[in-house]
Amino acid sequence: MAGGRNTTGPGLFAGVGLTSLATLMLQVSLTRLFSVALWHHFAFMVVSIAFLGYGASGTFLMMVPRTKTVSLRPTLALLALGFSVTTLGAYWSSNIIPFDPARIIWDRYQWVYLLGYYGVLAIPFFFAGLILALVYTSKAEAINRLYACDLVGAGLGCVAIFSIYSFAGEAGTVIFVCLLSVFASLAFSTNGWKVNVVRGFWMLLLCVLVVMRPGFLSLNISPYKALKVALRYPDARTLETQWHPAARLDVIESRAVRFAPGLSLEFQGRLPEQLGLCLDGGHLNAVTRFTGNMDRLAFIEFLPASLPYAIGDPDHVLIIEPLGSLDILIARYHGAKNIVTTNTNPLVLRVMRDSLKDFSGKLYEDEATAVEEQARSFLLKTQKRFDVIQLPVTDSLGAVSSGLYGLSEDYTLTVEAFKTYINALTPKGLLTVSRYLLPPPRHEPRLVALAYAALEAIGVKNPERHIAAIRSWGTFTLLVKRSPFEPQEIGRIKGFCGKLRFDLVYYPEMQRAEANKYNRFPGPIYHDMIEKILSPHTREAFFNAYLFDVRPVTDDRPFFYHNFRMDKVISLYRAVGNKWQLFLEGGYLIHLIFFQAVVISLVLITLPLKKAGLPPLSWFLSYFALIGIAFMLTEICLIQRFILFLARPVYAFSAVLFSLLTASALGSYFSKKVTFAPPGHKPLWARAQTLLLMTPVLLLAYAFLLDRLLMLAIAWPLWMRYGFAFLVILPLGFLMGMFFPTGVRTLSLYLESAIPWAWAVNASISVVGSVLAVLIAISFGFKTVLLLASLSYALALSLLAIIRIGRP
Repeated sequence: MAGGRNTTGPGLFAGVGLTSLATLMLQVSLTRLFSVALWHHFAFMVVSIAFLGYGASGTFLMMVPRTKTVSLRPTLALLALGFSVTTLGAYWSSNIIPFDPARIIWDRYQWVYLLGYYGVLAIPFFFAGLILALVYTSKAEAINRLYACDLVGAGLGCVAIFSIYSFAGEAGTVIFVCLLSVFASLAFSTNGWKVNVVRGFWMLLLCVLVVMRPGFLSLNISPYKALKVALRYPDARTLETQWHPAARLDVIESRAVRFAPGLSLEFQGRLPEQLGLCLDGGHLNAVTRFTGNMDRLAFIEFLPASLPYAIGDPDHVLIIEPLGSLDILIARYHGAKNIVTTNTNPLVLRVMRDSLKDFSGKLYEDEATAVEEQARSFLLKTQKRFDVIQLPVTDSLGAVSSGLYGLSEDYTLTVEAFKTYINALTPKGLLTVSRYLLPPPRHEPRLVALAYAALEAIGVKNPERHIAAIRSWGTFTLLVKRSPFEPQEIGRIKGFCGKLRFDLVYYPEMQRAEANKYNRFPGPIYHDMIEKILSPHTREAFFNAYLFDVRPVTDDRPFFYHNFRMDKVISLYRAVGNKWQLFLEGGYLIHLIFFQAVVISLVLITLPLKKAGLPPLSWFLSYFALIGIAFMLTEICLIQRFILFLARPVYAFSAVLFSLLTASALGSYFSKKVTFAPPGHKPLWARAQTLLLMTPVLLLAYAFLLDRLLMLAIAWPLWMRYGFAFLVILPLGFLMGMFFPTGVRTLSLYLESAIPWAWAVNASISVVGSVLAVLIAISFGFKTVLLLASLSYALALSLLAIIRIGRP
């Protein structure tokens, strides 16, 4: 082909690396941006489908084969420039498309707008994919080095996104991706004065946009998200906005900010002045003004969160993710002297220690010790024991829909997490967990099931004697005690609820008539559910019959907010009055995302059949499907496994992807020497296959031993844990990086014209694999995900063995 006559020089490798760097940053950026503009699960949905533009590039090359005969380097330069222009165009276009998930319920045109999102966002990925597909097709002999540059670029993107977000913000990060694409264009080719004029003008325009920050580049946030709702109040305004790869934080002044979860209706006073803290445009918390005058905090006496302090006199208190610090004020108001908080969001701490330091009374400096780490990581390595460990309510605009979190893992709400909390309590210590009431009940009964399972797992006899629960008009509070509740403590709980007109839900030996007195439902539904969960005679029958999945979740399936049951879809639809709005939850949408990904992938994979027919050895394309699925299953599972170990989810994402992609780049680079044997050279190929066979074996070992290995190093300093994570991932990543270049080089021997088709198969099925990983983890756990990845690599190896040994 004509492209093959171009010299493979440093510019080609640099261009591939820069393209991959820009693509990875674009994917992460769009996911974050649309998590703010829309909601988390819709961002996952849109970007996942748009990424199929990668696969469409390979299909295009097969359908229009003459594109493979063009002069390679100038074509790549133009495509990289097109990638840059369409990236900004896609961001701007998606920002003006009036798609809003909240309106799908009544506006049928939203489905059309959703398709528009898919289309405009797929275009830049199509250009990026076309660059890589052309390079791999034209330079198959150098695939090991080219694919290594691809992976190194993606790995660097995982690290670069942190620094870029910190100073560039929302639109600035997208513009930076555009600039990277221009540099990729220059790396591919600097020839042609017309192209250079266009590149120079485009770079100048991008620099102007960075400086001017025009309004049309500002993120268009859904008017139904908490931030926009709060800002519609009279005289409301935004005081400060900060970006981080983990979140966006807005500090606002609004009359909508009234944060006192479950405040008793017996309170007749006024709340102190509060400022709003809004995370990702949707989680609205508040900072309460504190001047040191405790008399201004009288409302605290009327909060359900004061219950632990009514039962005893705790001094050592741990508060997990207090955000705006109301729970620090509660502990301080009731006389606790030793208050520790764990915080995983760096933006919250930065704002509380800086611009809101005086407004909040320096709570994070003078009144509490702030630990910048996940609670479980902190508790597993500290020797401190606490009288109270508190998981507080963190949202202020009422009960949130679980649909916002159905696809989100939460390692603070698993059986293992509750075991860690209970073991960190003093002998009479209390664990307290508060959540908004969310009818129909699903989070509240699952909390009780978690507590029971954790107590049972640490050897507590009669766990039901260690559990109590109350509710206000809008919140549910669970108490778990290290020792059994004593009669005087139960009396204090009853007195607290009677005084503030809160409803008793459960305490040991409670009578059904005591429930549902003040804030009444048709019956004592919460009490009845808890009684069934705590009784070994009725527990399994209740779990099996209930419309939602409320069984306790574990670290292997850490999806606390996912309550979807496929076998109860029809019953649930009828139970909610034949309404389908509930099915917009994230846990339900994952099935729609998977269906869409499969359908679009099948279309992209089968389209070339019209042009190329079904050539001999086309069955080998399934090799690329298997390694695409296996790589994504492994990648997503490893990210989840390291979240607890590396303390913060966003850092786990960055560290694991960087380690995996860098190690895979090394594997790709050395794959030609290690795994490539001449056709029919059976002894050399047998040794290479033995090496590759270590991949499924290692995955089996990781599935059963990785968690135990990480627990051995959980107490190490964070920098040492990062190094340990890299070393753990290195051997697996090295082996995984060999599969794709080995497959491409093999295909070049027998069916070179199908290399773009292989790229389309690999890219399309990788997107399916990313959704499949979540779907399997929700249903069966992450261990099953790794086992399936091991099986996929084993099947891929069998196909490789058939074609390499069976054909001369």
